[in-house]
Amino acid sequence: MSGRGAAYTARLLPVKLVWATETENVGDAFELEKKIQNWSRAKRQALIEGRFADLPALSRSAYRRTTE
Repeated sequence: MSGRGAAYTARLLPVKLVWATETENVGDAFELEKKIQNWSRAKRQALIEGRFADLPALSRSAYRRTTE
């Protein structure tokens, strides 16, 4: 193995790690990854910047409630 990661990521090199966390097991990590992938760009940016208090307000359901 070359250690370069998945083929998709390898095509996008260089890659910079901007946020990480530990989970109890691989299943929890996979679930969290898929959850974050479905977040809006603004919500992912808040996570990267450590603005955890902003995350609930940036959810798509909260956004829909304020625009209806």
